[in-house]
Amino acid sequence: MLVEKFKEICEAIEWQFNYGGGHWQNLQDFPDDADLDFEERQKYFLMLWKDREFKLNEYNAISGFSFTGEFVLCVRSRITDIDYNYKYENNIKPLEQEVSRMFEHFTSCDDFTIKRWKEIEVENEYDTNLDGLKIQFTIDYSE
Repeated sequence: MLVEKFKEICEAIEWQFNYGGGHWQNLQDFPDDADLDFEERQKYFLMLWKDREFKLNEYNAISGFSFTGEFVLCVRSRITDIDYNYKYENNIKPLEQEVSRMFEHFTSCDDFTIKRWKEIEVENEYDTNLDGLKIQFTIDYSE
């Protein structure tokens, strides 16, 4: 349910979606577009994990779910980039603006509510050297 929602949003905003733990993401071989302008580069949404907690009503019927999880929103970079300031200005900071596109899709959806959203900067993640934001979240779903 939530994985499908994230995948649908990624398709709408043209981010590449992939689901699997960090060891699976490490096996990906994303095309090297690190020399292109940020706007022209592919954005990757790597869903790492999600847990689902059932919400029960007074009759012990399922009334919804609470999801916690983590994903990485990132772009290709180079391990040889000048320094962290360069990575921040050219990769991480622009992705902070991109995250708002995800919020727009969730605020227009009546069934999902974002309860917690924590952004953690990451750099040189996985074999393909990805820079971006690791997002830890809690999202509620009510039927």
